[in-house]
Amino acid sequence: MSDFNSMRINMVNNQIKPFAVTDTKILDAFGEIPRENFSQYSNEAIIYSDNIVYLSSKKKYQSRFYLSPAILAKMIQIADIQNDEKILEIGCLTGYSSTILSKLCKKVFAIDNDQELIDIANSNVKELGISNITFAHNALKDGYPKKAPYDVIFIHGSIEVLPDDICSQIRENGRIVTISNNNNVGNVVVFKKAGSFLDKINYFEISVPYISKEFMKKNKFTF
Repeated sequence: MSDFNSMRINMVNNQIKPFAVTDTKILDAFGEIPRENFSQYSNEAIIYSDNIVYLSSKKKYQSRFYLSPAILAKMIQIADIQNDEKILEIGCLTGYSSTILSKLCKKVFAIDNDQELIDIANSNVKELGISNITFAHNALKDGYPKKAPYDVIFIHGSIEVLPDDICSQIRENGRIVTISNNNNVGNVVVFKKAGSFLDKINYFEISVPYISKEFMKKNKFTF
């Protein structure tokens, strides 16, 4: 039987902390939430890997993935989330990252374009007794205008194009956190709303797959 508690401690101490994640609230959240509980459609044996973990048990999920714990933690730290803020997560999968975010803010709205994943995510957070997350089935590119505006929008994957509908759902001084891909070079970025503009701040290079083809330039579609 796997010792998931030891794996979780190792993840925090040997993956997340060495990546200069120092916020104790973030470290505590990753240390508390059992990542293995969210491993539906992925290989439970590698769920604590420091690499991207794909959802590969069903063909329709083969392009979907979890960010590595260190990258996810670093992006969350960069987002500078406050405990009174409202967050939109785009691409929530089975709810792991949503649950981490829920420990840092007032409310999380999390969307995915697959109803089966939404149902699993709801079941997962219910089992943990978490009540400040609302999951919704919606097209990823549309965001979730029903509960906009948001203080932070977190996009779980790489993008080339930031849809206007998502830009319109961030409040003044709010932040959109994602990985921007330009000429096959990815950078973790924050887009900060200032009036009618979004100021882009680059943080560090990282290459991860696109969240979906809806966030790619049309001339790159190969599907």
